[in-house]
Amino acid sequence: MMTQVDVTNCVRFWRLSEVYQLHKVLRKAKGLVLAEFKTVAFSDQFKELSCSELIDVIKEDDIRVDDEDVVVECVLDWVSHDVKNRTSSFETVLERTRLPYCSSKYLWHMKNTCQLLTPKCVEYVNEALSFQADPAHQHEVSTGRTQPRTHFHVKRRLVVAGGLTCTEEDQYAENNVCQFYNDDTSCWETLTEMPPSVGMLYSVCYLGRSLLLTGGKKGGALNQCWLCDLATRKWEAMPPLSTARWYHRSVSLGDSVYVVGGKGVGDEVLASVECFNVKRRQWSAMPDLPRAVTAAMVVTYGNKVFVFGGQDEQDVFLCCTQVLDTTRGQWSTRSDSPDACELGAAVTLNDVIYVVGGFTRTCLKYSPATDTWTRLSQPRESHGNAPAVVWRGCVLVAGGGGSKLRFSVIEHYHPLTDTWSQWKSELNMKLACHDMLNVDLYDV
Repeated sequence: MMTQVDVTNCVRFWRLSEVYQLHKVLRKAKGLVLAEFKTVAFSDQFKELSCSELIDVIKEDDIRVDDEDVVVECVLDWVSHDVKNRTSSFETVLERTRLPYCSSKYLWHMKNTCQLLTPKCVEYVNEALSFQADPAHQHEVSTGRTQPRTHFHVKRRLVVAGGLTCTEEDQYAENNVCQFYNDDTSCWETLTEMPPSVGMLYSVCYLGRSLLLTGGKKGGALNQCWLCDLATRKWEAMPPLSTARWYHRSVSLGDSVYVVGGKGVGDEVLASVECFNVKRRQWSAMPDLPRAVTAAMVVTYGNKVFVFGGQDEQDVFLCCTQVLDTTRGQWSTRSDSPDACELGAAVTLNDVIYVVGGFTRTCLKYSPATDTWTRLSQPRESHGNAPAVVWRGCVLVAGGGGSKLRFSVIEHYHPLTDTWSQWKSELNMKLACHDMLNVDLYDV
């Protein structure tokens, strides 16, 4: 029996050896399940487990995963295999996972879209988000869910990708590196160099341990697509965009990336939207935007993609709100923003969306639930062509600038007090038209 145990049958051998107390077989089968969890957890044999057997597996500290996203996803997969009989067990099983070690993006996606969540499950998710938002006090929280697994080896980092810096002659130059901020040293360090001849004014987004770079401009519009595996820090060419574009925006939702608008060949302002499925590595066309825009502020909320403002064909800055329901594949419009945000950014934090920065020093709060806008206190600087990112419960806006204004200041917005302050560090160069991402990095 020992010689027959492999990844295709280790779960069944684990169950069998427990019944008959075959201790050597049990150790081998159990070790293989834990070591090859990402493969075994989505197999047919795993779906055969009872609720108590599933809990026996996921309570183990030695599951070899980098974070908890895979564990929670396998629990959802287990429930969906027999929804009628297993839905009632979901709360009990979820309690045994290590939710605080899921990525925050996964937690928010789960909170907004998972129909299995009971009020108690929502408490667990909120607990995990609060745990992540306050690292200085994590040691004060002690539950089974806050105990890290043995093989967790990722850290949450701020990453700045590409963009344009300036030379001594005050001219733009392409920034060809991705950097991450090391909290331990309070310094920016090189993560990886950008792909060769990547150009400028592309868009970079984060999804599932990878960065996806799309489009750009080098002489003319580019249809390039590159994927960077953050475990290896290597870039790999992906199938190209159907439409070459630059000054567009991209956002991830689940296993998909949505590329929205921008400028195409001949500087045409585009209404087209494309969707890249990472697992299939395939592009598909989505319905066009109701209104063509470039340099819009794009963010996800639940299963929807929100597109705020941008510029039209006459270079007029807009106040419109366009919303794509990714489940139905349909666009709709919501209420206009009270002010146009010129080349700013948008982020989702808790149950609202913030539209911030730009040359207009904007800070607006939008509630998708009520379709209402609120003006908030303004940032101190004009962060045109600068990104925003959620970091530890606050909003960061970094750098920015036009032809005469390029700087490295990072500002910090505190939602609870509606105040702005300068962040503890600056970018290590004057930078604009870059992307800033909140990601999990391996072994840094």
